[in-house]
Amino acid sequence: MNSEQFLNWIISNPEYAGLAMFIIGFFESFFISGAVWPSVILLLFAVGMSESDIKLTFICIGAGLGSWVGDTLSFYCGLLFGPRLKKLNFLQKRQAVFNRGEDFFKKYGWGGILIGRLIPAIRPFIPFIAGISSMTPLVFFISSIIACLIWSIALAILIIGIDNIVNFF
Repeated sequence: MNSEQFLNWIISNPEYAGLAMFIIGFFESFFISGAVWPSVILLLFAVGMSESDIKLTFICIGAGLGSWVGDTLSFYCGLLFGPRLKKLNFLQKRQAVFNRGEDFFKKYGWGGILIGRLIPAIRPFIPFIAGISSMTPLVFFISSIIACLIWSIALAILIIGIDNIVNFF
């Protein structure tokens, strides 16, 4: 099933729109799949669903929850597996990247999660690096929830803006 068929299936079964956005949001945010899954896919599906009169709240809540679960799983992977992964020869050659990430979280703390959540190219890696940096889970959870709320609102604004542009033409 290609993406167009998947979108058409969701449009014909709008009761699954929130679940579909949850899955897409998860894949976009999880550090492994997010490395190859561009953010524009989520935006295109969200706009397509919105154009089909699927409620914006289902779209944004599904995407926000999926993103939060992806962020949380990425954080715990960094927390649990990060120290062992940093010992791998491949990653030891890139130690400077991890050092910059750790310095970033030491300097900005929870604000780094908020900032990183809004930058598409690095979004999936921020929670993983926060886990490797041993950020406390409570600080991560609070900042991640706030960041996902802000991101969901930004997604709604983008959808409304694109919808208005499409309707203009």
